[in-house]
Amino acid sequence: MSQFNIYLKLPDYLSQWLQNEFWEEESGRVCFPKQSAENLLFERFLRKRPANIPPELSVNGDGLPVKVPTFAGKNPATFNYLPPAGRRVLVGIIRRRFKRMLREELDGFNPRHVQITDLIEVFAEKHGIEPDPKNWEAIRQMYYRMRKDDENIVHSSQDDEC
Repeated sequence: MSQFNIYLKLPDYLSQWLQNEFWEEESGRVCFPKQSAENLLFERFLRKRPANIPPELSVNGDGLPVKVPTFAGKNPATFNYLPPAGRRVLVGIIRRRFKRMLREELDGFNPRHVQITDLIEVFAEKHGIEPDPKNWEAIRQMYYRMRKDDENIVHSSQDDEC
């Protein structure tokens, strides 16, 4: 098992959700499933650590530890460097996974019968996100934008019809 980590700095709600979904107690870090998009990214883009860049260490618990997986032919003692662009892609994959789950769990409720605020609160509670106003507002804004984008797509496709 790899003992190497990368450390991600994420918004609180995303970090808490990620820990709730993928935290491995024994190793004390996030471990993604073998066939996940996150692991595919690691497999394709992990590189040998450049000589001038030391191995990552968490400074004062800054950043969420994420396991660098082991792949055939890539010893994690050598292949444990994910370049900055790779990290941005990883964070993007994590955000998309979060949004997909948010949509799956919140869509389908009639806003006349159920308060979106209550749905967000129960979603956060279910997924280990602290009931903090900053977390709640970030999730609310994200869901609002997703619904607004959907409305714009529906309206623009209706405008195209003759």
